[in-house]
Amino acid sequence: MLSILIFFLIYAGVSIAVYQLYDIYHSQNFADEEKRARAGKQELEDLALKAKAYRETGASAGFVKGVNAFFGSGFDPRVALAAFSQSDELPNVEPLLRRKSNIICNGKIRIRHAFGLKTRPPTKDTRGMAIAVIIINCLLALFLGGLSVYSIGYDVPAAWMNDEATLMLLIYALILFTHLIAKLDNYMNDLYQIGKLNRLFPSQPLGQPAPHAEHSA
Repeated sequence: MLSILIFFLIYAGVSIAVYQLYDIYHSQNFADEEKRARAGKQELEDLALKAKAYRETGASAGFVKGVNAFFGSGFDPRVALAAFSQSDELPNVEPLLRRKSNIICNGKIRIRHAFGLKTRPPTKDTRGMAIAVIIINCLLALFLGGLSVYSIGYDVPAAWMNDEATLMLLIYALILFTHLIAKLDNYMNDLYQIGKLNRLFPSQPLGQPAPHAEHSA
């Protein structure tokens, strides 16, 4: 009876590992877009128009008010301006909304981590490495699941390979490891996306005449 339960848990663990891979891939590529679509894009479009107006006229009052309404009071409007200045398309603002309490600005965008540690945002995208590790973990879970069935009828060299309880624990350890890697990847990718705004981050506080406005004058 115990063996049946262990094999059921092995099957469930392999299924979870495969679903994890799908869920993480979907989250990385589509979750932010779907979330913004459900929440509605009207506020984002209005803020984009106000950002464009600021860049053209230097009138910051409407844009700053819109930033406070969208991101919350205390959010540096220069970060939002950099986000809306990347291209003509609407930016992905979800990393900013998730990490706004971690963002500090002092000439450049910096990140406040746990325990008050402050660093520059990462400049390299580690997402490819993270998804590679997650795929390997999934394949290992599939291998261990298959090994648990293979070892029923055939002897394998190592003793632990014949112990279905050990194989089960290894599968769930891989599931936990994958979960932690995905959480770290989400955090680091958000910081990477935020860090890309440094190249467009205005050095002067908003409210001073915009460079375009000075040139046109």
